[in-house]
Amino acid sequence: MVKKFKNRFIALILLVSVVFTIMSVQLGNLTLGQGAQLSSESESKTLRTLSVDGVRGSILDVNGVPLAYDQSSYDVEFLRDPEKSTYTDRAYYTDIIIKTIDIIEKNGGKLIDTFNIIQNDDGSFSFDFGNISQEAYEKRLANWRKNMYVSETSEADAVYRDLRNRYRIPENMSYEDARKVLSIWQEVQLSSYIAYQAVTIATNVDVNTMAEIEARSDELEGMQITASTTRVYPKNSTAAHVIGYMGKITDEDTLTELQEQGYTQDDLIGITGIEASMESALTGNTTERQGQRVVEVNSAGKVISEVSSMPATQGNDVMLTLDLQMQITLEKALEENINYIHDRQMEEYYAYQADYDEVLAGRELNLARSGAAVVMDVNSGAVLAMASSPSYDLNLFTGGISAEDYKTLREDPASPLFNKAISSKGIPGSIFKLATALAGLSEGEFTLNTTISDGGYFDKYIADPESGEHGPACWVAPYFDEHKNLNLKSALQVSCNYFFFEIADRLGVEKLDEWADALGLTSKTNIELPGEVAGQVGGPKVLYDETLPINEQKTALPVIVYNSVYRYLQKIADDREVEYSDEVLDETAKQLVSLAALQTTQAGSQIRDVLFEYMDVPREISYKMAYDNDINSYISELVWKPTDTAIAGIGAGITALTPIAVARYVSAIANGGTVYDAHIVDRILDADGNVVERREGTVANELNVSEEYLNAIKEGMKSVVSPEDGGSGLDTFQNWKYEGMIAGKTGTGVVSTNMKLEDNAWFVAFAPYDDPEIAVVVYIPNGYKGAYAALTAKTILEYYLDRKYAPEDNTVPESNSLLTNETAEEEAAAAQSEAEGQEE
Repeated sequence: MVKKFKNRFIALILLVSVVFTIMSVQLGNLTLGQGAQLSSESESKTLRTLSVDGVRGSILDVNGVPLAYDQSSYDVEFLRDPEKSTYTDRAYYTDIIIKTIDIIEKNGGKLIDTFNIIQNDDGSFSFDFGNISQEAYEKRLANWRKNMYVSETSEADAVYRDLRNRYRIPENMSYEDARKVLSIWQEVQLSSYIAYQAVTIATNVDVNTMAEIEARSDELEGMQITASTTRVYPKNSTAAHVIGYMGKITDEDTLTELQEQGYTQDDLIGITGIEASMESALTGNTTERQGQRVVEVNSAGKVISEVSSMPATQGNDVMLTLDLQMQITLEKALEENINYIHDRQMEEYYAYQADYDEVLAGRELNLARSGAAVVMDVNSGAVLAMASSPSYDLNLFTGGISAEDYKTLREDPASPLFNKAISSKGIPGSIFKLATALAGLSEGEFTLNTTISDGGYFDKYIADPESGEHGPACWVAPYFDEHKNLNLKSALQVSCNYFFFEIADRLGVEKLDEWADALGLTSKTNIELPGEVAGQVGGPKVLYDETLPINEQKTALPVIVYNSVYRYLQKIADDREVEYSDEVLDETAKQLVSLAALQTTQAGSQIRDVLFEYMDVPREISYKMAYDNDINSYISELVWKPTDTAIAGIGAGITALTPIAVARYVSAIANGGTVYDAHIVDRILDADGNVVERREGTVANELNVSEEYLNAIKEGMKSVVSPEDGGSGLDTFQNWKYEGMIAGKTGTGVVSTNMKLEDNAWFVAFAPYDDPEIAVVVYIPNGYKGAYAALTAKTILEYYLDRKYAPEDNTVPESNSLLTNETAEEEAAAAQSEAEGQEE
């Protein structure tokens, strides 16, 4: 018995050994043969590599004072479990979103506001993708519908109702509150292709928000606090148009291009100003500057631990040519100047209200409410200060501007978002006489000894003076005898129109245009800011360019003429009791307007041919009914006439210039004939303060003109502000401590022939007179009188000359010295304190 049991025990041991051996072999095979594969599969499921953007570089003034920089902050992010996508799950998350919004807002935080359906004033709804072209709008809408899984044909009202229902938004919730919830859901949906990456729903939240969200983390599933940075603009509205602001990428083509460089659709980019133009230097979002985090995520995609990391590289700093203290002085002076002019205009209006109202005939009176000013280094084209008034607080755009704030800025008639220094152009008036003078002297049309007397009306090209029709006249009319035997200096001093009518007429429009081009008045200055436009000087191609469509002409006159002709063609149709399609009338009107390219006021036969070809109007009927004469009177407005050349010589008519181009024009006269491109970037620095790139003045043109001629023009400009000469700028500079040390020129651009209150005000100057260093340009649309604009110039010139001749009063940091981080933080704290004080 014992032996039998022993045999069985041995057999059992052998069986167990065999089983154990088999299991060991299988385990070994699993561990050694498939371990690497299974390990790899495990890691692919739980490890994620996340890109980490570098800190955006700072924008500094020429002395190193920070104008924009990134500051450490904390954001609220939302990460939805991609497995939870049922109707009930969406309701669950919507409740969490609403609770989180309440926490953020009660602590003064601001939610993202990106929802692309807006409610109109009448209660209806429409899609909104910003101020983009129709083609871009259609493309964005199609992509939005696809990503949001909504019908390709449903109207905005139906889509809005559908989304409210889909995301279980309470019926009693207002549109304003519902769009906050829908903005978050929209961001989640648009980012669904990277479900493991959270979407930011609020930036730069305070400690109370952080604490409450962390404390209620079990209740607020998917909500998390993350370290981030916030763009800070410590000087608020100062230099806002130069610095610019940031925003989301809204253009699909731009997004595609930037994604190739490493950006994501959630990244912020520069939208305006230096933030936009120097994006590639400032950004930390490109692949070469990004760091990486390898993290472990749970089944919901939430990060639970960090495995490894590689730090990102900071974007470069951009140092500007702007001097902050000069900028502040210029902006304040310009704002006060505009207010002063507006008050004088209102006094004038009320003094003669009945007369003005009769001329206005019910339309609104346009008075001074905005302006621009530029201070430029005449020897390099560097912009030392640039003001556009009114301005706006850049910090409104940090974290995304609210729809209400943006609407307020967009609808402000003074256009605070518009950089008037580079993007607006206005009729310049007499400041253009400097160009006419230089052109006339250089082309030999008059000499420094030539004298001209005001002959009254410039009737040289009036066919029948006895008819009562007159050409243009000088501003002193009818007291023409006041301008007798004028040479160049005295003509500039009293700003005699007749003198420059005569010079421009002798030159001819082609030569006048050539010199305006040479002086840089009709081309962009290439300043490193987006949105610059080019000015124009009157001429046949500016009046009407047959190579351009009607709606792309350089002035509004061709459109006005087209509309007049179109209405007249409708009258012809009524006369003949013939019905024409809109297409026929449109094409006929365009063909008739194009006859202006013939540059003749006698286009009767050509007009009759067009009417016959396109509207089947017999030529004899056109002649008999005087259709050709009437239409000829319209298109003749687009024919350049000799009198138009005379008017162009004084900066009137259709001539329109930008303040920045005028600044380099005045600089060229002051510096001896070198036309520089404008530049506002001084250098680019890396994170250690090393110079990566230095920007120098770029010569656009060398005039190679007589120094004698330039000196004569400068002498004339000096007499404008000289008490002993009694120039047109006398009142502003009389008994000034820097008398004799500057040169200037007033300019009153005639906007309305019968409403002088609406004329543009310009003033240009340079200083010091003997050795010019800076040029100053002031432009105030509808500013009434050029001499009024001299007030801003006087303030900034005095500031500059005070610093030059009393340097001990200069308390700004040493030029080209960067502030330390500690100093930068002090600057930011001071700005914050100041802002809080203003709110109180």
